[in-house]
Amino acid sequence: MVAHITTSDVQTWLETTKLTIASIEVNLEASVSSEVIGRLAETYIQFTPLWIDSTSTPQVVKQVIAMYYASWLFDRAYSEVVTNESQVSYGATLRLWATTLLADISRGAVAIAEIAPNQPAIAPKFYPTDTSSTWDAWNANTDLNDNSLGPAKFGMGQVF
Repeated sequence: MVAHITTSDVQTWLETTKLTIASIEVNLEASVSSEVIGRLAETYIQFTPLWIDSTSTPQVVKQVIAMYYASWLFDRAYSEVVTNESQVSYGATLRLWATTLLADISRGAVAIAEIAPNQPAIAPKFYPTDTSSTWDAWNANTDLNDNSLGPAKFGMGQVF
């Protein structure tokens, strides 16, 4: 299985004197990346299936995956070390930051640079369309959930 992140993506978030990684753990990376991409799939549904490895995954998405991955590695490595119960661990802080960034990407506050700017992830529907303007728009309508369409109420040049 190909990873969405590299060791250098993860090492960016880890202090080398405390934790250095030599390789990506496949199961942990798969778990983290599927969670991140799964959360973004609702907004970026046409793009997420294309994110299959570290070269096809957008940089900001790789950053979120790497942050989550590093936070879990850090907490696992230092889970026995408790210095002060009121202190928040670095792993928890990093996870919170990643969660905030992920939420901001999902709602469009942070753009994915590799996706064209000012383009909605899901295209809006506009009216009138060619089919909604026809005399028999109800039968021509392909969206059966739209009850606003129906036969024309009047036509140009008609006398009432």
